[in-house]
Amino acid sequence: MTKWAFNLLGSVILIAGLCIAEDIPYVFDDRSLDLDAMVYTSAQLERIRDESPDLAGIPSLSSPQDDEVLEFPVTGGGNAPDGKTEKKLIDLKKTFDLRVEPENPQVRTEAVALVARYPGDYTIDQISLIYTHLKDGWRYVRDPRGIDYYMYANETLTVGEKASCVGAGDCDDFAILMSALVESVGGTTRIILAHNNSTGGHSFTEVYLGQLSGEESHVTKVVSWLKTNFNIDKVYTHVDTDTKDVWLNLDWGADEKGNTHPGGPFYLGDKYIVLCIRDDYGKTSLNLPESALSATTSSQAKTFVNEPQQFGLATSATPFTPISVSPGEAIPPGAGPINWYMNQNR
Repeated sequence: MTKWAFNLLGSVILIAGLCIAEDIPYVFDDRSLDLDAMVYTSAQLERIRDESPDLAGIPSLSSPQDDEVLEFPVTGGGNAPDGKTEKKLIDLKKTFDLRVEPENPQVRTEAVALVARYPGDYTIDQISLIYTHLKDGWRYVRDPRGIDYYMYANETLTVGEKASCVGAGDCDDFAILMSALVESVGGTTRIILAHNNSTGGHSFTEVYLGQLSGEESHVTKVVSWLKTNFNIDKVYTHVDTDTKDVWLNLDWGADEKGNTHPGGPFYLGDKYIVLCIRDDYGKTSLNLPESALSATTSSQAKTFVNEPQQFGLATSATPFTPISVSPGEAIPPGAGPINWYMNQNR
């Protein structure tokens, strides 16, 4: 895993302290307010975030300028830093953009073959299937020592074919392929670089849900669909306090019940840096499943109840045993409750 230090060259001030964070973590649960019901000010949204015990220790997102330089230690396959490297944010964005490659025929074929199982135009059940397919079929492999190796999405799929799995690599490779598959079917994603002083670094993908109270947005209905179909009561997102854009967490961390699902808990980082993928294009909102859009309220509820078995998570979750993690130690996906995923202040 990469240990992102996020230090500005020539300064002892962290990048996170230099940027105005507009995206705040927000958890949709039984206690959270229905954000579609009324318009909230930035101050009100921040107060809701501050009062949530599930978000203690989760930072807001920082969006540095493209020409700002990041300095971070390189760990590669080891647990201890082996030198440092420097990159401008714009160069790091280009690195990830090139590797996401949604136009690659192999990536596009993989994504289309998955989402074609569910009818509809870019729907939450399609994205949930991509998530479950990748998470369940992933094999964790470290980078070479002293090198942070970012695999192209098609490269990861090729490795998966040879290893009889979906893909293999570390967290940034998982994030790149997740982003590529979603982008390949018309979705909008971004990759978050996270740093924790105790456990090192991490990368994960978020998918754009839509804009709260937007005319064509189904944000809260999509969240409700996730809760019902995965048998969960908390969905973790980021909300832009100005634009009211909502982004869904697609990380591989398990929740307190040992389940992994879209909208799972956030990595407990000290700093989050956002890399917008293919941000020259407009954002695409997620839709409800085709059956849910055309159903009445009563039949919609019935559809939600019957749907979870298709993903195999809500009704047949396997108990996990929590594991201990040393600082910088590689974390395989699906390992169950892990200390840095669990918020001890609940």
